[in-house]
Amino acid sequence: MEQTPIISVIIPVYNAERYLPKCLKSIAGQTLTEWEAILVDDGSTDASPAICDEQAAADARFRVVHQQNGGVSNARNRGIAEAKGEFLVFVDADDVCKKSYFAKMVDAMRTYQPDLVLTGFDRFSDASESEHLITRYSFTLMKRTRQFLHLYTEPRTNLFGISVWAKLFRRSMIEEHHIRFDPNVSYEEDCCFIADCVPYVQSVTVIGESLYRYRQMDESLSKGYRKGTFGFLVNGLRRRRALLKAYGLEADLFRLDQIFMLAVKSACMKIELSNLSRKEKRADYRELLSYQETQDAGAQTLDTNTRLTRWIAKAAYHKSLNRLDFVMRTWHFADSAAKRFNRVRSGLKKRLRPNGRTNKTEKKGA
Repeated sequence: MEQTPIISVIIPVYNAERYLPKCLKSIAGQTLTEWEAILVDDGSTDASPAICDEQAAADARFRVVHQQNGGVSNARNRGIAEAKGEFLVFVDADDVCKKSYFAKMVDAMRTYQPDLVLTGFDRFSDASESEHLITRYSFTLMKRTRQFLHLYTEPRTNLFGISVWAKLFRRSMIEEHHIRFDPNVSYEEDCCFIADCVPYVQSVTVIGESLYRYRQMDESLSKGYRKGTFGFLVNGLRRRRALLKAYGLEADLFRLDQIFMLAVKSACMKIELSNLSRKEKRADYRELLSYQETQDAGAQTLDTNTRLTRWIAKAAYHKSLNRLDFVMRTWHFADSAAKRFNRVRSGLKKRLRPNGRTNKTEKKGA
């Protein structure tokens, strides 16, 4: 008789050959072994399908679903449909799980019987790494939905409320209420999924430890621009605003606007660093300024201490395309100049390095 897995791990895969092997290795190495991993190959055109098939051949706990490209929401929904486990875990194909991730999440669920378990995470890249925790205690219990919603109101914890990774869901809750990812939403789709879960989450257990490793791409600003995505960011903000209103947290709405300015700033930087023509960039800035949410974010951050944010906020508040375009062109020029200067300085340091240091190295090698 086939044993029912405790956890179903859902991993959408699309052209992830560079990082996928490390992700799968971290799943295979979990100390809790009663799990299944559903790899949904969403029409990848690189070596990802072969990597998935090889992993499934080597370990029967991995199952592969190959499908035509339909986006991450469709891929995750397919994973949910295929899942057999008592609990659901979502993992991105370029991320990594620490060895005790499954075990500690399940232990918290069994011990405290919450509707949802959260854990801390590490945000890492080739250049940096930082730890993100909600609590420093071993466990913290949130016994009211309002406590969970307060995560949205602080920049430090906002991502905990939006992301689907670093969480353990009861599959019965997902299936009973038929909660799925919206296939029409291709950006911040996880935020909408969490928003749909909130009415059914009465209690949450938070583990005060980083067990999930979230990869932040180093090239996210220069190569990460996806045209037409700002509207999805606005949609996610609207969902969060609606939740705060529904649970009597209107007094905290201004905090959402302040946090949203970070998304506005990031979008402006990505637009400016993209390969779009000046005319296309202005068109995208015009669209960004057209949303009332952008103007509200500007109104709440006019006095921020960060210079670039303050300049963007003023342009947003006044809905001034020319002002925003000038600010971003100036920033781009200054940023490029600073990078050139740093490259020159780094080169000079290498050339002017004391000979004694080189000689010592040569003697040691001899």
